[in-house]
Amino acid sequence: MTEENLLYRDPASFADLGPQERENLRVVMEELKGWDTQSVDRVLSVMAKDAVYHDITLPPAKGWEGIRKFGEGWVKAAPDFHVFVEKFVVQGENVVNMGRISGTIKGQYFGLPATGKRFDCMYCQVATVKNGKIVYVRDHWDSITMSKQVGWSNP
Repeated sequence: MTEENLLYRDPASFADLGPQERENLRVVMEELKGWDTQSVDRVLSVMAKDAVYHDITLPPAKGWEGIRKFGEGWVKAAPDFHVFVEKFVVQGENVVNMGRISGTIKGQYFGLPATGKRFDCMYCQVATVKNGKIVYVRDHWDSITMSKQVGWSNP
């Protein structure tokens, strides 16, 4: 059974959301599409200038400069990075999404060596949108499984 990647679903099709919640969902979908297409500029296009992006495995990236550095690190490490969204939950200015992230570690990953091996693991992201821009993101993902899959730790 092939599931639909909700990342590419029309936000208007989420009929249970109000207009502002649909707009907040659209903003977060654009951020996720930036990751899915390895476009840090696309990610930044929907981030507030003073946004905080907190991948829980690293210190928080702050502002466009910090988020750009973080994003370029991911894109260089996994140039085929992919996001598959299984579920969105939207309540007011908060948008939660969960699914799977995958890619191949072809470059150095924040001090860890390139291995040429693929990863595929679960993730969950919580984003807060205010005035049409993301002001805060927290990414939770299964870094233990990824480390095992790419050979950074023993199974």
